[in-house]
Amino acid sequence: FLSPYIELESQSMDEQLVESTTDNGVDTRGELPVLTSSTALFVYIKGSITRCTALTKGKAFLLLYGAFKDSLQKYAQVLSGKLPNPTTAVGGLTISASFIKQEGGSTASYKIPPGGEMTVCHVISTCEYCADTVEALEDLIRDTIDDDYKSQIDMSGTQEIFHDVTAKSIRVLVSGLESRNENAFKSMASTNWSTFSVVGEESSYVRFMHNEIQPFVVSIRSLMPSSYFRSFCDKFATAFASAYYDSLIRQKRISEAGTQQLLLDVYNLKTLLLKLPVMEKETATNSPGKKASTTIAPAMYTKMVSNMFKRIETLLKLVGTPQELLIDVFATQWVGGTALDLQTVMTLKGMKRNEQAAMLEKFGVDPVAALKGATSGVSGSTIMNEHVQALQEKSSDMAAKVNSDLFQMRAKVDDFRRAFR
Repeated sequence: FLSPYIELESQSMDEQLVESTTDNGVDTRGELPVLTSSTALFVYIKGSITRCTALTKGKAFLLLYGAFKDSLQKYAQVLSGKLPNPTTAVGGLTISASFIKQEGGSTASYKIPPGGEMTVCHVISTCEYCADTVEALEDLIRDTIDDDYKSQIDMSGTQEIFHDVTAKSIRVLVSGLESRNENAFKSMASTNWSTFSVVGEESSYVRFMHNEIQPFVVSIRSLMPSSYFRSFCDKFATAFASAYYDSLIRQKRISEAGTQQLLLDVYNLKTLLLKLPVMEKETATNSPGKKASTTIAPAMYTKMVSNMFKRIETLLKLVGTPQELLIDVFATQWVGGTALDLQTVMTLKGMKRNEQAAMLEKFGVDPVAALKGATSGVSGSTIMNEHVQALQEKSSDMAAKVNSDLFQMRAKVDDFRRAFR
């Protein structure tokens, strides 16, 4: 008999959801700013609980609980809808290393308009508020509803939906900041490093990256929970370092002076990224060469960034290494380096194919495979495929041996059991 009442409550919440799609008002009374539509929705839910429990705490309240879950899940979709629309990759030079998989297997990157990062942060802090409040709401309903229905109260799935939107929002921030650096990466890629002859201060593309990254990071740091900001820093640093490395190995050749200039650029960029977790407002206007803040970034983050840039620095140092010393220096500097890594270095040095083949053979690659690898160019697909095939053959042999051993063990166990029957 309370079904019309439940429908009325659901309709009222749906009306609020429609209004929230265009309402970007922010409530700043809490520790972090959240969208006012979220607080308004929970205020309504609390009032709805009061109205319902004054009449019944039984089946009708259970149905109302279902309406709450449905409305909250719809609200999570509303929050996701406030994020920028994805830009589908259509080919060509891809700078972004943090593409987000979409339905159907296509990839998308995100461009955030000026100031749009604040809206994304508001979505993140609102999702965090909703997830925490949903947990408290679940406890309230379970404590209030009749004992026969307590076991049916579970809102963990609803919490997870808000966490999913949070994770997507962080990826959007990472991809959005990468997109703002696309022109800088294109400038780096278009530079003729093979004829570079004069080493000076940091390159213009580095200053452009500073000017894009610093204000963006400063603006979002105070608008999202610290744990999520740290996650953003981790993901962006990883994506940026990967994109920079990929841009380097796309070069046809890098001169010795070019390697020295790029090493200087890499040092400046590494210094910038090491400051991300502790970047403050006063650093936003500092030039790249000025000291920003004495605050130290978390040790794990520092170690992660240092390790990622060590790979880039090692690559550049090897490219600048004299050819006659390359094998020995490669073995000591690039721990775990493969024939494909060595071939990448030789290609960037501008070594001829017969020189690469001889060097790969000296490195320990089969002469025929070395010649194929040198002929295939920087991709090194022949060498890689042969390595993969060898590993697959070894894995097949190992799997067959394990299966045989397991069969023998089962037979012995069966014989042992029969002996005691």
